[in-house]
Amino acid sequence: MILERIEAEKLAPIRFVDDDNQVTERYPFNPNGSAHGIGALCTPDGRHLAIMPHPERSFMPWQLGWMPQAWKDQHEVSPWLRMFQNARAWCER
Repeated sequence: MILERIEAEKLAPIRFVDDDNQVTERYPFNPNGSAHGIGALCTPDGRHLAIMPHPERSFMPWQLGWMPQAWKDQHEVSPWLRMFQNARAWCER
């Protein structure tokens, strides 16, 4: 079964979690109800990633539907921006 392979080979690097950091299929923590809270899939070598949460739509704090107050006070950009910075650094190596 495909889902068993995804789990066994750890091909789901991003999961939707609830306030207790537990993987969830429940809304609103998992907006699409994906099985096992899967938010992204990658190839076994990790070079290709298909992602659901659309981080490109929320790299600025004002774009986020919700953000902890502590983050608002500490960050000028959304934590999602780090993903793009890491990708660029990898490409430039």
